[in-house]
Amino acid sequence: MKVIALLSMLVALVAFGSAHSLYAEFAEKPALQSDMKVWIAYGHGGEAESKLLDLPVARLISPDGKVSDLVLEPYKSGLLGRISPGEKGCYILDLQAESTLFDPAWYGSSGNRNLVEKYARALIPVQSGHGFDWSDGEGLEIVPETDPYGQKSGDEFKAKAFWNGRPIAGSYSAIVTRSPDDVLMVQHAQKTELEGSSPDGSLNLQLTRPGLWVLSFEATIQEKGTWKASADDPQGHYKAGDDLEYDQIAPTVFLTFWVGK
Repeated sequence: MKVIALLSMLVALVAFGSAHSLYAEFAEKPALQSDMKVWIAYGHGGEAESKLLDLPVARLISPDGKVSDLVLEPYKSGLLGRISPGEKGCYILDLQAESTLFDPAWYGSSGNRNLVEKYARALIPVQSGHGFDWSDGEGLEIVPETDPYGQKSGDEFKAKAFWNGRPIAGSYSAIVTRSPDDVLMVQHAQKTELEGSSPDGSLNLQLTRPGLWVLSFEATIQEKGTWKASADDPQGHYKAGDDLEYDQIAPTVFLTFWVGK
């Protein structure tokens, strides 16, 4: 029984701190007035390894800052949406997954009870990068400081992480989920391209190769509170509507963008 409990905790810990990314796949060079498909998934890249049923936040930010809700439908264990760019500039997908709670005590161990939050954005420049640095100052964000339009392998990409509008320390990593030539093929992500930590949220990356990049940033917020569960826990530890106390917040944010050849 002890072995089973340890294995269960290991599975939970892997799920809690896994390399799964909330990311989007889309055309590298979208055209004006096109009907562009956007596929949103939760996995290691190339396919949705964990089924994504819904997102409480799924918005499209236009280059002029206009915010509209994305209409999504289930597709290949992820979610499929469509956008039709009507002006030049950077369109931004703004996403957030359902929050969850993780408590080591459920598996007979000690540690902090964490409120786990997942945020994501995708940069889609259409013939211009205008509006690429949009921010709403809420939750965990990666705000670019480098215009993503026309960026290519070998360039430098700068950004900064914020928690509710303030710079935040944390750790980061990046993977490449697609190369420019295999967008229609299923492909697992390759090794981590880079990783490190930042004392103030500043990110300065060397773009080592072309492809669809997913940059992630993780932080720990020392803040206690009470969270009302929005859905049943798959493992049965809580039910929708339960009021649950937590010791700290463990947010992660993902930023998807293309790097050209």
